[in-house]
Amino acid sequence: MTGRVVRRSREHRSRRRAGRAGGQGLRCTAAVALLLAVVLTACQSSSGNAQDKKLPAASVNQVDPATLADGGTLRWGINELPAQWNPHHANGNLATVQTVMGALLPSPWRTGSDADSAPDPDYVEDVDVRTDPRQVVTLRLNPKARWSNGDPITWRDYAAMAEALSGRDPEFQVAGQTGYDRISSVRAGRDRFEVVVAFSKPFADYASLFRLLLPAAYTEDAERFNSGYLDRIPVTAGPFGSAKFDRTAKSIAVARSADWWGDRARLDRIVFRAMAPEALEAAFLDGGVDLAPLPVDSAAAKRVDKAADGEVRAARAPDFRHLTLNGESPLLSDVDVRHAVFLGVNRRAVAESAFSGLDWRPEPTDHHFLLPGQDGYTDNSGKWGAYDPEKAREVLEGAGWRAAGDGEPRRKGGKELRLRFTIPQGFAPAQSEAELVQSMLAEIGVAVRIDSVPRDALFADHILPGDYDMVALVSNGSGFPVSQFLQQWSTPLKAENGDEQWRANVGRIGSPAIDAAMDEALGSLDPEAALASINDADRLLWDTGHTLPLYQRPELVATRTGLANVGAPGFADIDYAAIGYPRGG
Repeated sequence: MTGRVVRRSREHRSRRRAGRAGGQGLRCTAAVALLLAVVLTACQSSSGNAQDKKLPAASVNQVDPATLADGGTLRWGINELPAQWNPHHANGNLATVQTVMGALLPSPWRTGSDADSAPDPDYVEDVDVRTDPRQVVTLRLNPKARWSNGDPITWRDYAAMAEALSGRDPEFQVAGQTGYDRISSVRAGRDRFEVVVAFSKPFADYASLFRLLLPAAYTEDAERFNSGYLDRIPVTAGPFGSAKFDRTAKSIAVARSADWWGDRARLDRIVFRAMAPEALEAAFLDGGVDLAPLPVDSAAAKRVDKAADGEVRAARAPDFRHLTLNGESPLLSDVDVRHAVFLGVNRRAVAESAFSGLDWRPEPTDHHFLLPGQDGYTDNSGKWGAYDPEKAREVLEGAGWRAAGDGEPRRKGGKELRLRFTIPQGFAPAQSEAELVQSMLAEIGVAVRIDSVPRDALFADHILPGDYDMVALVSNGSGFPVSQFLQQWSTPLKAENGDEQWRANVGRIGSPAIDAAMDEALGSLDPEAALASINDADRLLWDTGHTLPLYQRPELVATRTGLANVGAPGFADIDYAAIGYPRGG
């Protein structure tokens, strides 16, 4: 195993020299990010009709950075300008934070469009992995790597972050602790530029750790961890730095770092401009931004693509849309009702409706961890994944829910089978989706009331406290499927007062068997055994009626024609130093 990792490190160096591309980074920290977007799929672009072909793993206009112009400003559209910029803080667990901080903070690993990770030579020169008698990962750091205050990046930064994210000190308001809770020690090796990470339990996803590393000064102390990056970005160590906020313009500008030891960044600066999702298209067409995720209608995508200096880059997004059922809702606490809902929803029709007017024909996804094309992806849905309204009626009858006739909902013990589908106000795709599900479930005797709530209250007032029956969400995937989704499918933690803390498991459904299968997957250093355990966990999730996967989304990004090494990266991380404009452009 050691030889394999070291060999990948050398291969990765050659890929970086060739200018490996990245794009709009929709990534999350250890706690899974749940998003609300319903984004449409591929549309015609200057490079060909993406409707008529299979979407690629990435679409970034990959170009050798050495051939690009030296300088220029990229205006990058984002959806928000949050206060918390610590990506490992509970309030920093946002796609926007990941996108911005990816240009500013170190990550020892880089993920490619194939979801495979390798050491980033700008920060890590070599990796050694040993498993006998216990798992030990040794990182040989690049001694040139330094923080913006001049301090070198050493083993102490890794040790302090591991302790902060371990969960042992509740004063650290962390987004998640997966993997860090398995680290027994982090110490120096032969010098301060060698990090020796020992694990108390095997952790297969070790390459998911220490991404967006923070300096020890901001992870050794809980107060500085919680507030040190609040409304400011004090220390960086990337190809860009000197972050300047303009709260009036809702923007943050980062400048090319003169102290960067890696390949010189092509751009002079990046200005991230925050605005509502529906305003991004107009900003792109008006010239206010040069890169932006597309709005949620196909007409907007076509308008961008027809612009003289604009194009749409489309790829398979590393996320999927799903219908989440609240297992603590009085009616949905019955697994038979949840399974009946599964059987009563035509997932193919929901997917096709989301992409109506386009030629691309989406396929339902059948997995809670993996996406089509990833190693190990298997349909584990069994008897619960097919659209079968007749069987749904049989399941409900068997559970005591009797048909009332005349279009009335089923009844049991004087109660009617009426569910609430909670959606954000003013979000037309979500309204259409809910109406379609409403019509489908009416056919099996389940009445659905659509509750529109303010967007900013959806999570805080409804999803997180469990005040809903059904909701449609999007979950970001990654090359580390169990680490990424662990808390979304886990049983709750017990608080000191005895209350259950479901964390990211907003469906509030779990079992010790699911936990055990995920733990097996996390602890297996044999890829085949890990995938077998992942599929065991997925099968159990179907059997417990936890969340109905709908479809994998495409990633659509509006970009200026010629802008290189950025766009729709799929699973890939961004190489910010490689982004640039063509010479003479």
